Amino acid sequence: MAAAVGSLLVLCVPPATAAQSSGAAPARASAAAPQAPAVVPTVAEPTLSRVAGADRYATSAAASRRAFPSGTRAPVVFLVSGTNQATGYAAVTAAARLEGSVLLTRPDGLPSVTAAELDRLDPGRVVLVGDPSVLGTAVAQAATRYSPVVQRVGSASPAATAQALNRLAFPTATAAWVVTSRSATDAVVGATSAGAHRSPVVVLDGRLPDLPPANAALLRDLGVTSVTLVGSTAAVSAGIEADLRSLLGPDGVTRASGSDRYSVAAKVNALGWPAMAPGTAYLASGVETTNAFAGALLAARQKRPLYVTVPFCVPASVRPALAGAGVTRVALLGGEASVRLLAGRIEACRSIDAASSVWVLVNKRNPLSPKSYVPVNLVVPSMPYADGQKLRSDAASALARMAAGSYAAGAGRVGIDTAYRSYATQAALYDKWLALRGRTWVDTWYLRPGYSEHQTGLTVDLLPIGRSNCRINDCIDETPQGVWLARNAWRYGFVLRYEKGHTSTTGVGFEPWHFRYVGTPLSSAYHEGGWHTYEQFLGEPAAPTY
Repeated sequence: MAAAVGSLLVLCVPPATAAQSSGAAPARASAAAPQAPAVVPTVAEPTLSRVAGADRYATSAAASRRAFPSGTRAPVVFLVSGTNQATGYAAVTAAARLEGSVLLTRPDGLPSVTAAELDRLDPGRVVLVGDPSVLGTAVAQAATRYSPVVQRVGSASPAATAQALNRLAFPTATAAWVVTSRSATDAVVGATSAGAHRSPVVVLDGRLPDLPPANAALLRDLGVTSVTLVGSTAAVSAGIEADLRSLLGPDGVTRASGSDRYSVAAKVNALGWPAMAPGTAYLASGVETTNAFAGALLAARQKRPLYVTVPFCVPASVRPALAGAGVTRVALLGGEASVRLLAGRIEACRSIDAASSVWVLVNKRNPLSPKSYVPVNLVVPSMPYADGQKLRSDAASALARMAAGSYAAGAGRVGIDTAYRSYATQAALYDKWLALRGRTWVDTWYLRPGYSEHQTGLTVDLLPIGRSNCRINDCIDETPQGVWLARNAWRYGFVLRYEKGHTSTTGVGFEPWHFRYVGTPLSSAYHEGGWHTYEQFLGEPAAPTY
């Protein structure tokens, strides 16, 4: 059921701010990123842009500048705590209804970037969302410098604050969206959809067994005749659904569910835009949603959808919508650290856990499963100086092209020192150097069997040919070959896995010879995004020790 103009969105939150998804919340991003099939369908790539600032407050101001370009005033600005957005979901819909803006602020004072945007917007009224425990008196005092009218709406309770904001902005509503904001992702996506349809948002605790009387009264007062529940019964309880059916009739309630936060958001948007005209879709991280909130009013004001994604790829439940005729531009909310270029390019998710995946993460915290894993399709790369070493066929083909590229560029020949290693080979090497150099040294330069990328068939150690006085472990980076590889390996799908100065993250010393194949879509985004460790790119914890 599509939300109509003047409809009501009901968001369900517990008394305290929650960050869990209404669907099956992934413990790590990879749990929401199933391994892709052997052939990943290609999709049309929309034009890409980014709305971002140095921090959440700057991103919020950047979104406001997009929503209100030069020369456009905002009649009202809602100030929401940057550390407690749960009180501000209804501000998104209220601001959309009143043609105003939403800005994030520190609870103890206005950041300079927020103050500058207030000055530019020149609002006739500023609304502080929440009581002094949410936004302190310093914020109120500072706001008086930018508007003749400053008022507070709400309390520390998200539910009560939303009720007050709804009464402030909406005289009537005909339809309601009932979603959970036990998950910040569900809440911000739902609030954006509601705002896009100029609908209010009621915030309540979706875990309650019954619909609270105050919310039932509000639905009656506004004239709501139909609602859409977003999320499973774990998000919005069966009891609340039953009460809504009693209030509105059995045909007045629809539930839009999904297996996780990403599919829930996609379903929200499918219902909100059943026949979406070509235009922009906003895309934000579903792991940390501050940037999503910062851009919610921009999307709502433009009447466009907001999707959430794994930071480095787009889940299967989201890709079809972003690749559809209704999306000609993808606008990323937040900087590269929040949502990667790779996601903006609608790259399908692949597993970072499965040993056979080209994206598998292998380090001291993440062993191969099984530890004795043996890849299929091992071949010797078609290049000089391969020395009989083998790689997976996809990595081998890419390496042959890279070796030819080095030679064609005048950097010289590169050869393979070592590539695929079996579990037994890795064990023998580790034990040899353990005996010779001790545990501390060997654990800096050799991974234990079962923890080595070399066992995947995706990793190669390279050496310069024609420099007999150069040992690969201390000078390839000083050779023309090494310099060329460091600058150009990404073009062929490889990343320099262990860069200088990042041992505290990777657990391995600087290895300018060690290149890992991840495929050109990822390696290109890795390079363009300025990343230095695979762990950080994936948003995974550092792995300095076992």
